[in-house]
Amino acid sequence: MARNNAKHRMVLSPQARTELETILGARYVTDDPALLSGYAWNTGVGKIPGGDKFVPIWPIAVVLPATTEEVAAVIKCCKRHGLSFRPHSTGYGSMGCVTSPDSICIDLRRMNHLEILPEDRMAVIGPYATANQLQAEARKHGLTCHVVGAGPAHSPLASATSLIGVGITSQFTSANMRNMLAWEWVTPEGEIIRGGSAASGMGWYASDGPGPGTRGLLRGFFGGGGGIGVFTRIGIKLFPINHQGKMETLGQVPQLRSPLPPNTALLHAIFPGYDAQRSATFDLLQDDVCTVLLRMPPNHVGWTLTESNAEFVRRTRDGTLPEPARPENGASWTILIASRSAAEHQWRHDTVREIVARHGGRFATMTPEEEGVLYHNLATSQYVPRVLRASGGITTSFGVLDSFHFLPKAVEMGEMMLAKDTAPGGDLCEGNPDEQWIWPHEGRYMWAENIIHFDATNEASRAAGARALIGHFAAQWKDPVGMTGLLVGPIQDVTGPRIGKAPAFARKVKTYFDKDDRSKTKEYVIPNMPPVVEKILPAFRPVFSSAPVLHILSKMVGKNGT
Repeated sequence: MARNNAKHRMVLSPQARTELETILGARYVTDDPALLSGYAWNTGVGKIPGGDKFVPIWPIAVVLPATTEEVAAVIKCCKRHGLSFRPHSTGYGSMGCVTSPDSICIDLRRMNHLEILPEDRMAVIGPYATANQLQAEARKHGLTCHVVGAGPAHSPLASATSLIGVGITSQFTSANMRNMLAWEWVTPEGEIIRGGSAASGMGWYASDGPGPGTRGLLRGFFGGGGGIGVFTRIGIKLFPINHQGKMETLGQVPQLRSPLPPNTALLHAIFPGYDAQRSATFDLLQDDVCTVLLRMPPNHVGWTLTESNAEFVRRTRDGTLPEPARPENGASWTILIASRSAAEHQWRHDTVREIVARHGGRFATMTPEEEGVLYHNLATSQYVPRVLRASGGITTSFGVLDSFHFLPKAVEMGEMMLAKDTAPGGDLCEGNPDEQWIWPHEGRYMWAENIIHFDATNEASRAAGARALIGHFAAQWKDPVGMTGLLVGPIQDVTGPRIGKAPAFARKVKTYFDKDDRSKTKEYVIPNMPPVVEKILPAFRPVFSSAPVLHILSKMVGKNGT
């Protein structure tokens, strides 16, 4: 291993290259800068195409294994040659980028195994099987999968094993961190371990039972983010739907829409306030009558129901936006009811209407076209590009993972954090400060995620986005709105005992399986932290959340991105 000073990056030694080529074949090993650049693209907060579009740390090389055994051999090779590594599945966002100059990028795109087991309502997938591929294959059998908020291009294996994995259909599809069944894992030492039923050679149907069940040990609170080895195959749950086969699509991009199948209804309930919405939510969940409940901010509904930003602005100004897209109607639920029979559908439909009316709510009037657009985006989780359209730059924050008791406060605090910079003359995307997406998980608890829109081409706007992002964590430390779910990386350690001992346990797992920290990431806990530092770090929350520190950090991100 040597340093190329001209490029400011490490280069692969001839011995390591020869060994990797022996393992994989020369075709699947490269250190060509033209190819490496594709693995150094920075899509983090505040990054735009331009002279600084690449991250400062590039991989030494990229390798493309095709089997679990090849992944294990690559990791052992890295250890012998003093190299680190970072797994890369579909490359969504910046989390696939290496984080140290001595790292190999393990691109898992050849490992795209996808097998549907309809009788068991599950699939067996590799890291490069995407959510849209899995959903399309599952629909052939009257099934669907969970699609996280990142959208259909993400890897369900990655969200199930290595991140928090939440999406808008969680009421009936749970969330991917709870949908993983058996698993196959290559440790940072290159050892292949299977868990659950797969460990006993009995298929992929169970995470516990006839085999070791250590899913929580591997995931920790948020997920390892590539810092605990490489996951190469898992079983994952699928869920029955009331329609089998390809989803019918009408219209043209961007206004694709789908007609509702039989025994299906899409309603938009509007309440007189957030207290009434919260009370109604407890009743809707108690009776288990809704297939999906989704609270979208009115602006986001408007971007979905209009073809362009220009149309959205025009209809905002002349007061012709559809009812669900008007800012005064923010206390609302988009409700999907999908039933297996006409009798069941009648019961669900009548019960929903009775509960909404009991809490002072009403239902918005929508055209069939508007209804079809909302249904298409909800069923496929295609909302992501529509939400991004307004400004070209977004990030997310809060991640309240707790009781619906916190619903009004979550919306209130989200608006408070964004009110100044979303007002005319502010540095964020001008409009309503209400950016809170909310939905239930399994009828039990709430997920609330506050979106931040900024102009990626403007330094002041990038700084405002960073200020809002960091400010959300500071606000949660001072006046918590339930449990914070988006505790990525060192933020877990700074948050401290409020999330129990999850970071401390995760650190023990990391240290045991990866003593040399070869499986490097910045999305996991801080490795090898002395106990005294672990104990006192949360005491510095007031410093990290102080106005001067927030100002400095936001200016740095605005200037350089992150």
